[in-house]
Amino acid sequence: MMKNILITGSTDGIGRETAKQLAEKNNRIIIHGQNINKAQRVKKELNKINPKVEPKITIADLESQTEVLDLAVKLQQEEEKIDVLINNAGIYKNKLEFTEEKIEKTIAVNYHSHFILTLLLIPLIEKSEDPRIINLSSMVHAHNLDPEKIWDPVDFNGSQAYSDSKLAIILFTFKLNRVLDEVSVNCLHPGVINTKLLQKGWGGGGLSVEQGAKTSVYLAESEQVKDESGNYYINKKRKKPAAAAYNKELQNEFWNKSFEMIKYQEILNKIPDRLIKA
Repeated sequence: MMKNILITGSTDGIGRETAKQLAEKNNRIIIHGQNINKAQRVKKELNKINPKVEPKITIADLESQTEVLDLAVKLQQEEEKIDVLINNAGIYKNKLEFTEEKIEKTIAVNYHSHFILTLLLIPLIEKSEDPRIINLSSMVHAHNLDPEKIWDPVDFNGSQAYSDSKLAIILFTFKLNRVLDEVSVNCLHPGVINTKLLQKGWGGGGLSVEQGAKTSVYLAESEQVKDESGNYYINKKRKKPAAAAYNKELQNEFWNKSFEMIKYQEILNKIPDRLIKA
């Protein structure tokens, strides 16, 4: 069965490779990126892989909460359903930078934009017969975080900000799994993969993007994980993340703080009430 799959950050690296591998399996890909030229290149690649299914391009800068809202509204207007959402996009910053909403950019892009996008798209995702949300984390996720200080760190360190954002996405995955009944929500470490992000943060090395896409593709496609939810995967196998990820009090506190950090009432108005009150 063909699935309608949105992949954030699918114009580069692991996201682009994930799009290609899922297109090969006869799925329709909604390409997301910041750059229209890159997105059009990926669309051409996907057309060659599977000429029968027309991919779609969506453009949004995940540093901007209003662009995330516009992306979600556009998809709600144009799509009947989303079967799989893969929250893949990520950045690494060597110095402290803030978004227009005064949020540190690493946490804004890697976590908070996906928090907002996912919650806005829940009504579309729930229309699928086999709805799945897949969040990309990392084995370098932090062992704890402060829900208050993460948005505006006192002593900024690029790798710490990245690690914090990757624990944030696991906390979100586990909380969302508790909130949603009929949707599979999982997260994963893709492996140490030779991407631009790895080169910027750690000087490169690592495995190929083909390897990096495998677990995302598995979680999007496999019948074996159809009813699996609330798990963290490495190399297609369930693993245990840091103990803090299982702390329900921390999950709840961070969930509530994530709503507080949404700066526009029009976004909150479009998120289902049951999620805000969860």
